Amino acid sequence: MRWKSKPLEVVRRPFLLRKPERLWAHYCLALMIVLCLIIFSYVQNRAMVDRGLLAAQAIKRSNGQVLAAQDIIAISDGLVGANAADLAEFDYAVLNYEAVYADLRASQPSWHLFDDNLVNATQPLHQKTISFLAVAKEFAAAPPDRRFGLNLRLKQVYQRSGLNDDLLEVSRVISARFKAEATRFQIQQKAMLLASGLVLLAEALFIFRPAQISVVSSLKSMRKTTNELRTSQEKLKKMNAQLEHIVRHDPLTGLPNRRSLIEYLDGIKFDKRTDEWSLLLVGLDDFKSINDTIGHDYGDALLIAVSNALKSCVDSEHLVAHVGGDEFVLLSNEASEYLIKRIFASLNEPFEISGRRIPVKASIGYLTIDGCGSQTHDLLADAEIALQFAKNTGGKKAQAFTQHLRDDLGMMQQLQLDLPDAIRNGELEPWFQPQVRLSDGRLHGAEVLVRWRHPTRGLLTPDIFLPAAERAGMMIDLDHAVWKSAMDLARGWQDEKVWRPLISLNAAPDTISDPYLIERFLRTLHHSGLDADQVVIEVLETTLINGKDDLASINIDSLAECGISLELDDFGTGYASLSKLTQLPLAGLKLDRSLITPLPDQAADSVVRAILALAAELGLHVVAEGVEENAQAIHLSERGCGIGQGYGFGRPMPPAAFTTWLSANAKSKLKAGPEIARIA
Repeated sequence: MRWKSKPLEVVRRPFLLRKPERLWAHYCLALMIVLCLIIFSYVQNRAMVDRGLLAAQAIKRSNGQVLAAQDIIAISDGLVGANAADLAEFDYAVLNYEAVYADLRASQPSWHLFDDNLVNATQPLHQKTISFLAVAKEFAAAPPDRRFGLNLRLKQVYQRSGLNDDLLEVSRVISARFKAEATRFQIQQKAMLLASGLVLLAEALFIFRPAQISVVSSLKSMRKTTNELRTSQEKLKKMNAQLEHIVRHDPLTGLPNRRSLIEYLDGIKFDKRTDEWSLLLVGLDDFKSINDTIGHDYGDALLIAVSNALKSCVDSEHLVAHVGGDEFVLLSNEASEYLIKRIFASLNEPFEISGRRIPVKASIGYLTIDGCGSQTHDLLADAEIALQFAKNTGGKKAQAFTQHLRDDLGMMQQLQLDLPDAIRNGELEPWFQPQVRLSDGRLHGAEVLVRWRHPTRGLLTPDIFLPAAERAGMMIDLDHAVWKSAMDLARGWQDEKVWRPLISLNAAPDTISDPYLIERFLRTLHHSGLDADQVVIEVLETTLINGKDDLASINIDSLAECGISLELDDFGTGYASLSKLTQLPLAGLKLDRSLITPLPDQAADSVVRAILALAAELGLHVVAEGVEENAQAIHLSERGCGIGQGYGFGRPMPPAAFTTWLSANAKSKLKAGPEIARIA
């Protein structure tokens, strides 16, 4: 097995102990080592002192033993030849010697002085002492005549056998051995001192120095972290400033956004006696078609160009904000009429965008802020109402906010809520306006128009409720409901043999672009019992331009394949591409009443003739709307217009009135004029 060596840093790390959070462990280890050294030194010094005391006591006892032995010899010399029988002093001396000997031997077992032979001794000190005590005791018990001999034996044991020298040698040996022990203790103390120094050095190297390195490293790390935090704080301040700018400004145009506008309005201190601020909401008309036709890149560039143009219309201390989509707000203390003139003038010429000249039309909703306590959100909502009214009435105009507009908006919102029930309950009625062949005056067909018989508001015309239906996204359901009712009524006239109907149905752009149009329409047509050639679908020019994902074109092709005729409604008022007329299977055109009313004016006649010539070239029939006089009908007929429709032949009529009109005119030759119109 091959052992993998650890990296040096990994090996060093446990010894360096650089982590500050582990310093307490370092210092605890150092404290334990120091405590151990102190305890060891204390124990050693205590042992040395104890040994010194023991040695001193031993020497003292040894010297006492020598004195006690000498007392025995001296007293025995005095008792030799004496008749005195009092041996108390001698006995006391013997007992004292014996006691000192016993204490000395009991207190110094480790030295073995009495069992070992001393230097130059023939027998152990213990045996000599026993012998000396035996002779002394025998002397004490012996009669006077024997004391002399026993005295000699005592002296012989004490002096000649070397007891005296041995006792003196004991003190010397004890002293020598204590000195040896003291020397050993001194050596141990020096070793202990050296060990303590080495331990302290080791602590300094492996504990305190790493701890210092750890603290220094931590301080450096903290300083580095502090500097990084300061740098991050500066970056964060810059990022916060950028984010604050992003939050308060539109990223595309760089203008203040709705939030900034609201804060600006909230921060203005109005003096209602002197201050009048103008708030103008500018919305580009039909901006969606620009994005759809030439692309969002052009649309974004156009918004930037428009924002720059609007900024030039106010002073630098006033505000221009981009509040979303194609809408801008101008806030100034200048009068609204002057600002409106400058805005329309700045948008009058087409903008040059990437080599293309793009014309712009704008509508304006405006109001005056007079400091009467209106809430900011209410002001913006009022301006939005005025703007939508300007757009709904044709665009490219300025509309001041009035309470009447808000009331109209409230009515529209209520109509949006009422529409689902109206469709479900059959309140939407199909009305019919006759169409007449101009060549022979015979009834050609009828256009189906819608009216709403509201349960509380009475009869409502399309200009009132169709905008509400568009906003509510209910145009598809509305169209299909009206178509079904109209087809059922037409089938009834056919069954009663009053008239073989040909009805023209209006289709909203949303309806033509509905992916389920063909399925729903054919099902309704089948249930009604009418043939495909009895129904005409009228589509608006805007449908051809704004059809979602080309679904309008696909549905028009599918309807034509099913045998349904299609007419282009209100031709001449929009901007339908001529290529669309050739690409789509249209059967006819409907001339808008604005082209018919001026006839027989020469200029209007020239336009009508051109359109009729174009229709003839393309094989399309033409229906002229707005025919009120017989002269108009004759004029159109002479120039090739096949069908006329207008008040001259009949106004839009509810089903019952149109049934009466059919009974009187379905098989008659009709002539435009007041008389035929009054029949309805």
